[in-house]
Amino acid sequence: MQRFFYEALDARGKRITDSAEARTRDDVLITLQSKGMILMRWLDQDKPSGKLFRRSGRTLNSKEQLLITQELAHLMKSGLPIDRALHIIIQSSDAPSIQAMARYLRESLQGGSSLSDAMASKTEDFNDLYVNMTRVGEMGGILPQVMEKLAGFMERTEEIKRFIISSSIYPSILMSIGILSVVVIMGFVVPKFATIFTDMGQKIPASTQALITVSQFLQDWWWLLILGILLVVVSVWRFAATPYGKDRLDRIMLRLPGMGTLLLNIQVSRFSRTLGILVQSGVPLLKALSIVRDVVGNIVVKAASEQIYHQVKEGKRVSQIMKDQAIFPAMAVQMVALGEETGKIGEMLSTVADDLDVRIQSRIKSYLSLLEPIAILLMGIIIGGVVISMLTAIFGLNEIEF
Repeated sequence: MQRFFYEALDARGKRITDSAEARTRDDVLITLQSKGMILMRWLDQDKPSGKLFRRSGRTLNSKEQLLITQELAHLMKSGLPIDRALHIIIQSSDAPSIQAMARYLRESLQGGSSLSDAMASKTEDFNDLYVNMTRVGEMGGILPQVMEKLAGFMERTEEIKRFIISSSIYPSILMSIGILSVVVIMGFVVPKFATIFTDMGQKIPASTQALITVSQFLQDWWWLLILGILLVVVSVWRFAATPYGKDRLDRIMLRLPGMGTLLLNIQVSRFSRTLGILVQSGVPLLKALSIVRDVVGNIVVKAASEQIYHQVKEGKRVSQIMKDQAIFPAMAVQMVALGEETGKIGEMLSTVADDLDVRIQSRIKSYLSLLEPIAILLMGIIIGGVVISMLTAIFGLNEIEF
């Protein structure tokens, strides 16, 4: 007998953390299902290893997860049973990780597990949203439609990622070339001129002397500078990994001028789209809200989600609670209120997410378009300052008395 630690939802949608002794995890799953509980994740898989950097344990990356979801949705909508669809994916896929995951899911199904239970044991690859939507699809006999909604959700997320990456390529190259130019000038060009000035005994301007001092420091202590940057990055990363650190950093990020609004819109969009898809897929509102709490990443939005969950249990309307939280845009509150009146809250939440995504892409594009001239101006000031400082000293050579 082994002890298995787990996190589950009871029949009322309350999150429970507990453990049970059994021979296998399948036995624990059967016990939980007999009690009307839904497994969220196995906690014994999430124990920290104590290492500074550790592998996430994921089998599929985001693109592979999207691909297997799209293929499952397409094959099942064509009328194929899950077992046959997974077999086709195993035979047709070129990615070993997709083949391995499809094989695992198929073997679990043949062993008597449901698709959602098999996915629930792979918490690194399938989050609470994915598992619970799959479970609702199985229970309601609408698994192909649910998989199609999941594929659309993931495709939208990948689309935003691709947009940000593609829009960042040119400014990143520009910044990299500028930094490399400064390093070459400070590390190789300035020292040559410094040697000439020293040999000639020429009195050089203060700006040029400061430049030579900085160059000498970089030559002698470049390793200390790199070490300092690494220490700062690791310290911030470790601080952000603590509950207090994450709380402080999340709140600071939302207060940044311009950027804070963008980050808040991203989190509200994720909240709205996730909740909308869950409700549209037939998940009860309370259970959907309990899942959404773990999907949003920012601590402020997570706290707002907690408030919505608890107050909805008391009978209050979602739109009124969102309005009281003061972090949701007025448009989002009005759309949710309309959805409550018409009984289409899921569709309205998805509409809110679509509108916010358009705003997010527009703002990211404007920020990145500003980054290019700012980078050019900054590099021009730095390199121009270096050149002017050196030319000032060179022109002073004409005043040397022979």
